[in-house]
Amino acid sequence: MNVEKPKIALFLCECSTNISNFIDLPAVADWAESTEDFCFIEVSNLLCSPDGKKYFAEILMKYKPDGIIVAACSPKLHEKTFQDVAEEVGINMSRVQMANIREDVSWVTKDKTKANEKAKAMIKAALRRVILAEDLEKMTMEVISDILIIGGGIAGIEAAIIASKAGRKVYLIEKDISLGGSVIKIEEVAPNMECAPCLLAPRLSEVRDDPNITVLTNSEITDVLGFYGNFLVKIRKKARYVEETCIGCEACFDVCPVTMKNEFHLGLGNRKAIYTLFPGSVPAAAVIDKEHCKHFIENSCDACVSACPFGSINFNEKDEELEINVGAIVIATGTKSGDVSKFDELGYGKIDNVYTLPEFERIACSNGPTGSKIILKNGEKPSTVAVIHCAGSLREDGIPYCSGICCFGASKVGELVRKQIPEAKVFNIYNDLVFVGPKVNAFYRKQIEEGTRFIKCYDLKTIQVKEKGDKITVEGDGFNRIETDMVVLATGLEAGSGTKELADLLNVDLRKDGFFKADHALLNQTGSTLEGIYIAGCSAGPCNVATAVTRARSAVGDIISKLVPGREIELEIMTSVIDEDKCGGCKLCISVCPYKAIIFDEEKNISIVTEAICRGCGTCVASCPSGAAKAKHFTDDQIYAEIGGLLYE
Repeated sequence: MNVEKPKIALFLCECSTNISNFIDLPAVADWAESTEDFCFIEVSNLLCSPDGKKYFAEILMKYKPDGIIVAACSPKLHEKTFQDVAEEVGINMSRVQMANIREDVSWVTKDKTKANEKAKAMIKAALRRVILAEDLEKMTMEVISDILIIGGGIAGIEAAIIASKAGRKVYLIEKDISLGGSVIKIEEVAPNMECAPCLLAPRLSEVRDDPNITVLTNSEITDVLGFYGNFLVKIRKKARYVEETCIGCEACFDVCPVTMKNEFHLGLGNRKAIYTLFPGSVPAAAVIDKEHCKHFIENSCDACVSACPFGSINFNEKDEELEINVGAIVIATGTKSGDVSKFDELGYGKIDNVYTLPEFERIACSNGPTGSKIILKNGEKPSTVAVIHCAGSLREDGIPYCSGICCFGASKVGELVRKQIPEAKVFNIYNDLVFVGPKVNAFYRKQIEEGTRFIKCYDLKTIQVKEKGDKITVEGDGFNRIETDMVVLATGLEAGSGTKELADLLNVDLRKDGFFKADHALLNQTGSTLEGIYIAGCSAGPCNVATAVTRARSAVGDIISKLVPGREIELEIMTSVIDEDKCGGCKLCISVCPYKAIIFDEEKNISIVTEAICRGCGTCVASCPSGAAKAKHFTDDQIYAEIGGLLYE
């Protein structure tokens, strides 16, 4: 019985001179014709151009080939281009096979004879593979236009407001008990020294009163399933033990017998076991710290119950497990300050009145532990303040990189000190200075004019901070010893706590410095490495308030332009499938699937791929011991055939 030979069309693209200058394409075409494997062979120039695509379509309609080989550039660049043209004329996209003779041959092979032979080998490989092509079926589904935002700082808040104004339903999740993030912990935002609470308060009110925004504080994500346009997110909302009828009147605070360090004040002040972060917080309701509350520890106290005028205390409240469906996720989890406690020479944690920059900001803040008074531990005003730049940064045993905004924050210390203590001296000790942009540089110049002294240290690792009576001395390479009352350590910024765990849940990549990796460093800084998940604010790297807000707006802008209610998106079609007859039920594929796209059928004792969730990564195929898992368009037979075409005549 004669089997009809498949019709294969071969297109050889000159790519201007990118290919034609290094490969003798007419000679390759003659070789291809001599093999009698092709129904059509053509050397073209710029096949990806409008005229080229038109010609490509005309040939496909004329010959109706079973397979198409385009010997040209990288499939990453133009495979979809030619697949789309094939689809338009009624040929399945799987029938298009690219042979990359530009990047893999012409650009790396100087000898033209060798380049010709390599090009022939790649065409043979493509030929053997395309003969085994199996049609792929396109699937679509309507997108979910709701959005989840992780992180309730200024970036997350801005993203929520912008998305809501576009008519989207927004879920704003924050692990702390209130929204606000780091901005609510400072008094003024440089360089214009704008009132930080004044910037944030109207936005907090807007979020609180917006019916499109659901605020989930004291909450954390436990699992994420799905894909762009259809994510299923599981959330644990921890019990507050105080119901929403609470208005934050603080009547319960005075009667609570338990006092502890206040994390909001970075350990510089105290709070009770029932507390809010700050007056006017969103949500307004207080929360009970179960780990320290006497009612939960020894069942010996219910003072807050008696004191509450609204009957809001509920000791029986339980954690809630929530599930929400969203189309996109915005990460706005912020940063944390570098740990300088391990550097003994800086005196932090060992010498009184040595603070980190965020701690100094809390002291200077009106909702801070001292009511905005810049004072020493003994209650007196400092007459001299020394600020040490890059504390714990630019060193392998600390933060190895420059955070880019710490010098700006460090120069702000002089501005804050002089507002309260005009006669005080402020010294900034530095090695390198980074002030990016005209406004920031002008702020730095202003500090010099107003009295801040910037002192060069040739090696910041030589700095020693020591006690001398009721004073502190600072000395290092290149400057004379300074006596001061207070030392402020300008630490660098690291990725926020839990970033690695969140990245694993979302299946997105991190950079070497621990921050979320952008889809493209130049063209898509707010997109992550997984479609549908975005990065905003400082989760994409240290930045100032203005940049954090801009990143948030950029991320949401991209989302609302794509997640249009009623619009359908194409699902991944090169998914994996499992042969029921071969599956042994070992569940290994389930354990390795990064998208949680495989379920187990207990009745049949087999694994089943949920193709709507599968992203076609092939991890299950590589790990399957029985060969039951198969990757569409990348089957074992197709890959072996392609390798065989490269190696054998």
